[in-house]
Amino acid sequence: MTYGIILAAGQGSRMKTKEKKQFIKILNKPVLFYSIDKFLTIKNIKKLIVVINNDKSNARIFNKILKNYNKEIETGRLAFVFGGKERYNSVYNALSYLNEYCNASIKDKVLIHDSARPNVDIKDIKKLLLYLNKYNAITLAYKLSDSIKHIKNIDLNIKLVIKSIDRNSHYLISTPQGFDFKTIYNCYKKFVKTKKKLNITDDMQIIEYFSNEKGYILDSNKLNFKITTKDDLNMIKYII
Repeated sequence: MTYGIILAAGQGSRMKTKEKKQFIKILNKPVLFYSIDKFLTIKNIKKLIVVINNDKSNARIFNKILKNYNKEIETGRLAFVFGGKERYNSVYNALSYLNEYCNASIKDKVLIHDSARPNVDIKDIKKLLLYLNKYNAITLAYKLSDSIKHIKNIDLNIKLVIKSIDRNSHYLISTPQGFDFKTIYNCYKKFVKTKKKLNITDDMQIIEYFSNEKGYILDSNKLNFKITTKDDLNMIKYII
């Protein structure tokens, strides 16, 4: 069985907008809904978990989700979990839910996706699922096309170039990222118990640090970028 997790509990502070970025409307549709709709069209995903904040400010959007996806909620295909302080807390809460309430087993797979990537291609998700039958940790990513420089900050606007980096061996990582359920869940259990302060920005890092599994990259659509700034939001509005 394959499960999906969509993370929508982030604060989106870098956007500097009153509305959290995952709830901002594009063509009268919240950003989060684009990912939900795409994942629900894929029949191989038997259950979708949406992680949201236990925050009164989210009540309006949560009620809208309940209204829009009433059928999926009633059938149990769509469920909700409260997130945590950091991204990794939210992922761990969702994985723990699947372990406790869905009896997710060693044979099961899970996709983890950022709701701030509404332009993910359904074909890429299906391709990821196909390769997940062969690899226990695989992510969508796209090859860099620009030159890369390692820099040192001089001030807010000026950076000193230290050296150039070979772009041919570097990729920009996106989501969803796919895993063998037990592998990623056990890695997260080890991580939350450790006292090490690690800057975890994606789930593949958890695999790197807490398992012997190899991580793999699947070339994908570069338009599947993450909304982080207002410029990103304007670009995604234009694309959609």
